[in-house]
Amino acid sequence: MKIGQALKEERQKLGLTQEQMIKGIINKGHYSKIERGLESTSIDTLFRIILKHHIDISDFFNKVKYDYYTSEDKKAEELKQKMLHAFNNNQREKVGIYLNEILDLKEHQLFKYRTIIAIASLGNSLSDLSLAFKNKIVTRFSEHENWVENIGALQLFSDCMKIFSLEQVDYFLGQLLKHYQKNSCSESMRERVAIICNNYLCYCYKQKLNGDNIEAALDYLASLETTTHFLLYRICHELYFNLFSGNTEKAAQIKKLLMKCGYQDCMEYWQI
Repeated sequence: MKIGQALKEERQKLGLTQEQMIKGIINKGHYSKIERGLESTSIDTLFRIILKHHIDISDFFNKVKYDYYTSEDKKAEELKQKMLHAFNNNQREKVGIYLNEILDLKEHQLFKYRTIIAIASLGNSLSDLSLAFKNKIVTRFSEHENWVENIGALQLFSDCMKIFSLEQVDYFLGQLLKHYQKNSCSESMRERVAIICNNYLCYCYKQKLNGDNIEAALDYLASLETTTHFLLYRICHELYFNLFSGNTEKAAQIKKLLMKCGYQDCMEYWQI
């Protein structure tokens, strides 16, 4: 969906005329052409219209982003969704097919790395990955000077944590937590850090590792706002806190609750 189409859809949902939609922002003639796709709009104008009518920005951009991707980006996005569906439904044959298609992409190298690691994790074959491949990922990650603010680097670290040494993981996670103790950030960035902390705690517990940042990762999860957005992460804090404290009975109760809430795929194989 193009931006003009999305604006028209939002306007109609609000029950507004074109004049009411853009009063005090731009002239009606220009706006009419924007809706019809005959003229473009500036980012400044677009945001003023969206904010004026309290339109959900995230929802709006999810509607239009696909039409502004390159053909390569569209293919990568489609493959992400297909791979996720195949993973969730244990369709191993399709996972292999989609992997080959992903590897054929001209760009999206980080996506390729993350997919290979995810498949190896699913098949318990991380140890079969070559040292050269693992070093390539670590090197690529290290190329990002300001990696703590780089979404691609954070995703790579989160998804490929298992191929880093514990010393490397602790070093980088320590940097990350220190950075966000000093700097404010958006809700989405706080969630990314929470996911990394969650993955780190899972990694340490399942591998029986005494990581240097276990307490710091727990503290970060405990510090998240008590909103519905962070509810699952705060529950995960309680789970890991009890696991690392040796209170397996309490942890088992939390695990049972999470499975009852629909998180069987990530919890059922946990030995508590």
